[in-house]
Amino acid sequence: MKALFTTQPGIGHLLPMLAIAQALQQQGHEVRFATARSFGPTVAAYGFAAIAAGLDWLEAHAVRTFPEMEDMTAAEQGDWLLSDIFADVAAHRMIPDLIAICREWRPDVIVRNDFEFASCIVAELLDIPQATISISFFLSASVLEPRIGEQLAYLRSMHGLSPYPALDMLYPYLYLVLAPSTFQPRELPVMHGIRPTPVGADEAVPAWCHQLAAQPTVYASMSSVYRGTNVFPNILAGLRDEPINLILTIGRGQDPAQFGPQPPNVRIEQFIPQAALFPYCDLFITHNPFFTITSALSYGLPLLMIPNGGELWMGAMRSMELGLGRVLRLPGQFAAFNSLVPEVAPHTINSAVRDLLQSPHYRANTQSMRAEIQALPDAMYAVELLCDLAASRSPIRAGVAASA
Repeated sequence: MKALFTTQPGIGHLLPMLAIAQALQQQGHEVRFATARSFGPTVAAYGFAAIAAGLDWLEAHAVRTFPEMEDMTAAEQGDWLLSDIFADVAAHRMIPDLIAICREWRPDVIVRNDFEFASCIVAELLDIPQATISISFFLSASVLEPRIGEQLAYLRSMHGLSPYPALDMLYPYLYLVLAPSTFQPRELPVMHGIRPTPVGADEAVPAWCHQLAAQPTVYASMSSVYRGTNVFPNILAGLRDEPINLILTIGRGQDPAQFGPQPPNVRIEQFIPQAALFPYCDLFITHNPFFTITSALSYGLPLLMIPNGGELWMGAMRSMELGLGRVLRLPGQFAAFNSLVPEVAPHTINSAVRDLLQSPHYRANTQSMRAEIQALPDAMYAVELLCDLAASRSPIRAGVAASA
């Protein structure tokens, strides 16, 4: 079987897809990724062939390609990327290349993620069955319609397809959810749960990780869009004097010295593989990307979540509802949550972390979620489902056994 994976050029889009792509390769199937040319080396580093398609850009350096983002807040950037880039500019530019790739290579199935839309058009035009791997809390039609409904309708009309209903093309055959149903309710008949496989779990960690003091360890990692929001300075001010080990990873290309001298219990690094670090931790502070939190929950870690965009808020509020963690919001943003969610500040971070570490129900809830995650079938089950899809060319409904 030939499987063409499609993704936006961002590491957060790629990582959730890797385990299933690797499982396909291990079973002898052919896998290629279509993505921006500049993202090809990242894909190749994980052992996959990359085919250049569409606009050449990198999400990590989006402001270089789209300088209008410079004056946007982190939340505005996320919404704008969805509506104006993913569902508009990037999709329009990618469709002709995907058509050419599919006509030459003839994949049996296309595998996308929630934020890549060009492949939906191409799959329908060329009658290729298409599957989605979740990299986000599920975005229903009611959520997406006001944000990208017009863009997708126009995209369809540009290629001779009926413009409406525009969103029916997103999840017609198979949706692979990297979370248990308790966390992500099964809102579609073609939703199937697959165990998330954290990336980099067997990689090395710094030697000092093995020598941490016998006290709780709090780990904080944020997206590059949080630079300039003072989130890290607030975390440091709120936590460095507490009886904890505090670890911050601030991103490649960032200088830990920018935060000044720190006490011995604080470690600031550019990068540590998250899955390799999680076993040393008692609490995770995150901007709440879906795959990152399900990976953290697979280690039973309570969460302090500081989301910056719409779909990140959905997962954060669900996590809070389930008692998996606490939520804070960036100053001046999401005023609708004033009564429920405090703003980020040293004292609110301190209060939330104390509560998360001292209240046993958070750990009990995350350990229960960990057990549910471990009970999910692994990526090999996704391979069976994709093979069934390629063979049947029909929707793969939950509850119908995949072929052996």
